[in-house]
Amino acid sequence: MFTGYSDKVGDFFWELRFNNSREWFNPRKAEFDQLVMQPTKALANELYDWFQETYPDLHLNVHISRIYRDARRLFGRGPLNDHIWFSFQNAIENRGEAPCFWFQVGADGYGCGAGWWMPAASGVQLRRLLNNDPKRAEKLLRQLDAQQEYTLSGPAYARPKGHAGEPIGRLYNMRSFSIESMHPFDERSSGPELTDWVKAGFQFLLPFYQLFEQAYGMAE
Repeated sequence: MFTGYSDKVGDFFWELRFNNSREWFNPRKAEFDQLVMQPTKALANELYDWFQETYPDLHLNVHISRIYRDARRLFGRGPLNDHIWFSFQNAIENRGEAPCFWFQVGADGYGCGAGWWMPAASGVQLRRLLNNDPKRAEKLLRQLDAQQEYTLSGPAYARPKGHAGEPIGRLYNMRSFSIESMHPFDERSSGPELTDWVKAGFQFLLPFYQLFEQAYGMAE
């Protein structure tokens, strides 16, 4: 059962950020497991059970990240991540290309969201879906604009793919999306109420996820 993150979690990740080496980390594996992995796995498992009970038709799988970066993608960085995340996707293979719900905890705090780091083919299908049913996306984006908890971010194409009126123009020319809410560690993150906050966030984000998932399915 998830009971919250210790107030030592942030300090641990900040030390890791400034001492990003296996030599620093290896003697602290047990501390990392206790402070970070055990509560993260407990939270992921509770949310997975909730998804299976509440939204079984989504057919979501859970994936929890590792502390070690992919050695093929270090790009001059240290071998360790300064945050841990888990995601829920209707995908096992090509997991990095599918829309997902996600949660993360790290040096900068905690947060959750829905995202899609989409391949080019999916971008084409998303724009087609937006063209065919613009009112659906307009309604979702107006709901997003009407609240202050979650924000949309993501890189745009260097060359626009076309023109669409606002508000859907924000989606039309973006290469990837993240609709997220990030926070420094606080009273909520230190207790079991964090679980309910994430659930409420995922419920708000569900229509966005379903839009992205439909476009992803069209491209397969």
